[in-house]
Amino acid sequence: MNTLHIILGFQLSQIRIADTVQPVNGPSIMLLTTEATVDAIAPGAAQYSFSPAQVLPVYRDMQHLLGPALPHCALSSVHEIPAGPRMLNAAEQLAAADNNAMLRFVLTYCLAVEGEYCAALLHKLVRGDSDLFDFMNRHRLEPWPVARYAEELGLSLRKFNQLFYEKYGVSPKHWLLEQRLNHARELLMSTTSKVIDIALESGFCSHAHFSDSFRKHFQVSPSEIRRDSGFIASPMPS
Repeated sequence: MNTLHIILGFQLSQIRIADTVQPVNGPSIMLLTTEATVDAIAPGAAQYSFSPAQVLPVYRDMQHLLGPALPHCALSSVHEIPAGPRMLNAAEQLAAADNNAMLRFVLTYCLAVEGEYCAALLHKLVRGDSDLFDFMNRHRLEPWPVARYAEELGLSLRKFNQLFYEKYGVSPKHWLLEQRLNHARELLMSTTSKVIDIALESGFCSHAHFSDSFRKHFQVSPSEIRRDSGFIASPMPS
């Protein structure tokens, strides 16, 4: 599976791509897409990896910055974009709090500095994946088993599981559960809807299954999240 790797090069350093050692000149941001393993092997560089499934929502949000794909833009295996220490420190601090926020921050910067190259890189990474992702994202809150998604796409369950894992690095069952739980968490923290209503809206068929899955994933119960957020469920009508 092709993966987007972001390397924050604070100073002269090195990374390993498969069995090849590549210098990092720094201070810079290095972008590359590869199926090979990438590791920072010396002090002075921090490395982060993102699957196409993680990149695609950001890609869609940034369409106005990307422009059309340019076939003449040559993509090198490794490309460094100059970045100052303050930019790199901000990206590293953001990654410690929220990897997806860091991804948006870094890509916005890179598109502003070297838009043509970065746009071509993103187009290449997500090309061919958007139809599957759009379907899954559009129907992620349906209370369907994984087999129903395979059926809707005209695939056998085995083929669907294999295809999804190849593209996104996780099983569809894992991805769907995470999407539904994150959606439910947002509703618990921002609305006064009852927990059972939120569970049903988020694709769960029962309060018990939702509560058990939520506690296992977030290590707190839905009611604890609701209480900490300060929202109180709407009272029953009289």
